[in-house]
Amino acid sequence: MCVSTPWIYSPKFDLTAIIGPPVAVTLLVLIWGNKLSQISDTPPWLWVLLVLGVDVAHVYSSLFRTYLDKEEFQRRRTLYLVVPAACWLGGIALYAFAGPKFFWSGVAYFAIYHFVRQQYGFLMLYRRGEPVGGFGYRLDQLAIYMATVYPLVYWHTYPRNFQWFSDFDVVHIPVTWPEMICRIVYVASIGGFLLKEGLKWRETGVFNAGKVLLLVATAAAWGTGIILFNGDLTFTIINIVSHGVPYMALIWIYQYRKRANRAHASNRFLRFFQLKYVPLYILALMGLAYFEEAIWDWFVWQEHAEIFGPFYASASATMLVILVPLLTMPQVTHYVLDAYIWRVNKKGKEEVRAVIG
Repeated sequence: MCVSTPWIYSPKFDLTAIIGPPVAVTLLVLIWGNKLSQISDTPPWLWVLLVLGVDVAHVYSSLFRTYLDKEEFQRRRTLYLVVPAACWLGGIALYAFAGPKFFWSGVAYFAIYHFVRQQYGFLMLYRRGEPVGGFGYRLDQLAIYMATVYPLVYWHTYPRNFQWFSDFDVVHIPVTWPEMICRIVYVASIGGFLLKEGLKWRETGVFNAGKVLLLVATAAAWGTGIILFNGDLTFTIINIVSHGVPYMALIWIYQYRKRANRAHASNRFLRFFQLKYVPLYILALMGLAYFEEAIWDWFVWQEHAEIFGPFYASASATMLVILVPLLTMPQVTHYVLDAYIWRVNKKGKEEVRAVIG
């Protein structure tokens, strides 16, 4: 076998930090899913690990790719200044005029879109160097989209026992035929993808392991978390780990490789991206996450006094109109900017390739 994978960094790194997390967490749920489904209240230590350590932390990891990198910030200064302000003001308008329920539904569906696009983006990174256009390219696109979209259609068709975002319920599809059609396309597209890659391997001896494993890991994680199991904790664990850990790893390795590029030798901020500073990187992210979640808990949720202290001060309805959009602004900004900083087509293609390879 000739493995021809344009790894993001290396087989060891990618299999550990990019493809490995969804595989590991899916296996965890497959083995202990029934026991996890019976846990009604998430233990505080697990909540800290998942929510602070991964879910919220991965949002702030994008700071290290944008605002904290002076070179990058100056390159897109207008974008980086306008987007957070627009997200906050747009959030205030949505919360004030449409109400909290519609606001949270909007944020949730934007997050869903972001999650789907992240997996698509990873697959496109792993197919760098392959032809753009034609049947094979379109099948790759269809397969990765169906690996995420079909479980979502299933979730919208059949009742699920997990809660995602406050005051958010998915729009229920009152008939089952859309799910049935999507199921056929889902099986056909993923089966066709695997058949295509197998035939290519047999005919050319070339096997893109990264692309195939990423597709399989994505399908397994989304299918297990949404379809196979119907528990809040099983969904939460797979959802958070399979999305957040690879993203934080991608941010770090991107800047790590950028530091090795002589064109960025004058960027002193990149000196932070050395192996010895990985613990500091993680602690910084958790510190930012703790600060945000503490404000949420003090003024809005009031659920984790054992973690943030009982410093509760219930916010008025008027204050919530300003505060809630402000606190969601980092994650919404993260969703918007993600569409710009990882582009692998047109102009962005050369920018990402210059660092990732």
